[in-house]
Amino acid sequence: MFEYRIHYLADCDDANWKKYSSEVQLNVGDIIELACGLHHVVCAIKPQKTGIRIDVSKSAQDPEEALLLAQQYEHI
Repeated sequence: MFEYRIHYLADCDDANWKKYSSEVQLNVGDIIELACGLHHVVCAIKPQKTGIRIDVSKSAQDPEEALLLAQQYEHI
C-alpha cells in the first residue's frame, strides 16, 4: 500500500482530504478519485522527510474534466 500526502494546487480549503492511499504506485499524469468522489490529476510527486507528497490539480466531477482542467490551469 502506498501512502501519499496531498497538496492542492487549486481548491484549497480545510475540508479537503489530506492523505491518499493506493494499491499501485502513482505517476505524474495519473488521475485519482478521492473518497469524496472528486477526480484530480497528479501533477508532481515529491519525496519529503515526512513521506511522499503529491501535487494535484483542480477537482472535477469526472476524469476527462480533471484532465482538461489541469491543462487549462497549466498544472501539466
